[in-house]
Amino acid sequence: MAGSVPAAGSAASDDAVVAGYPKQNYAWYVVSVMCIGYVFAFIDRIVVGLLTTQIQKDLLLSDTDMGILQGIAFALFYTLFGIPIGWLADRWNRKAILTIGMSIWSIMTAACGFAGTFWSFFLCRVGVGVGEATLNPCSASIIGDYFPPKSRPRAFGIYVMGTAFGTGLTYLGGGLVFGFLAKYQVVDLGIFGEMKPWRAMFLFVGLGGLIPALIFLMTVKEPARKELAAKEKGKASWDDIKTFFKANRHAIICHHIGISMVIMSIYAWVNWMAVYFDRIHQWGPAKFAISYGVPGLFMGVISALSCGWLATKFKDRGRPDGTMRVALIGCIGVVAGGVISPQMPTPELALTAFVLTGLFSNYPTVLALAAISEIAPNEMRGFFTSTYIFLVGLISSGIGPLLTGWVTDNVFGDKMRIADSLSLVTIVTGTIGCLTIAYGLKGYRESLARVTWTR
Repeated sequence: MAGSVPAAGSAASDDAVVAGYPKQNYAWYVVSVMCIGYVFAFIDRIVVGLLTTQIQKDLLLSDTDMGILQGIAFALFYTLFGIPIGWLADRWNRKAILTIGMSIWSIMTAACGFAGTFWSFFLCRVGVGVGEATLNPCSASIIGDYFPPKSRPRAFGIYVMGTAFGTGLTYLGGGLVFGFLAKYQVVDLGIFGEMKPWRAMFLFVGLGGLIPALIFLMTVKEPARKELAAKEKGKASWDDIKTFFKANRHAIICHHIGISMVIMSIYAWVNWMAVYFDRIHQWGPAKFAISYGVPGLFMGVISALSCGWLATKFKDRGRPDGTMRVALIGCIGVVAGGVISPQMPTPELALTAFVLTGLFSNYPTVLALAAISEIAPNEMRGFFTSTYIFLVGLISSGIGPLLTGWVTDNVFGDKMRIADSLSLVTIVTGTIGCLTIAYGLKGYRESLARVTWTR
């Protein structure tokens, strides 16, 4: 039947050989390298939240200013560059595009350590967004060509584990390192001169990101493209793309908007969690980061691995829309936890609630990427992944942190109401997202039934 996945009886590696996929041991190596790249990307993306208090003190910035630096500054060009990069990823060498992107976002993160004003910091964050715009369109397309359909949810789970490791290492490693650096007024970094601890942190994590970029460049091969459906194989025209979108708009629109709204709430509490613990519970960045790092990392990994396994189980039991159905389950868990956690009366209970919420935190991200690969042919995956990333960047990472800071400053008018801001933003955006995803399930099943390209 069109759109069905391979039978569960044989091993993934055997399916791959029959279907002409690369050797799966090497395929898992490739996805692991991309996962490491994602780790550094996510560290670069959220380390600003860990260092917010110190940045505000030195650069004299408000919560709204920090919301702009955490969100819009990063998301602006992340979104603007995303769609043309997705279009390019469907036509050009994805390995080259991603290597260039890794290098750009790493260098621009390091440059944040030298920013002396709001606008210089803003431009550095824009540069991080430009580089990271290459990540998901290229990675999603590469994974689709390295893994047969049945293995892809697990492969995307391994890839998106980068967000769990990135969050854990930002908080645990960042907390330990910053706790050490914070003992000094300035840190002597040789050729880079003397820098304040928060500036040194940006330099360390930025330059560290060049390591996976080099490994990716030297050891990963560009895979041959599979599952092509356009009239001229491998070269989808705008007419092909518009025709596909028209036939599948119910699924695509609900997928893109629903997931983006839920991830907005995730970005809100990820970016402001350290500030929340500092203001409400008097846990400084180092104490919070070390306390949250290990359990947060553990839950994030479980989340990334379990959602792909659960989606496959749903499909094996006759639920063709298992990928999006499990995504919805995770989204509901994220929203419920994101509303409750900031309202806990003690730091220990708040920490526990945030950690448990992390059990669902990767469901939307992992399964959103897997869902696109299920309903879109190869030569359109980069484009539709990039349109999804456009909305995630614009709505989720762009507006989420900014909206939280704005609500604190302008709705409650009190920095000590940060907990209420987090809960309010989460319940509004998350509810809209979950309802949109639920409404789109029927359209998603219809899109799966239209799959006709050769697997």
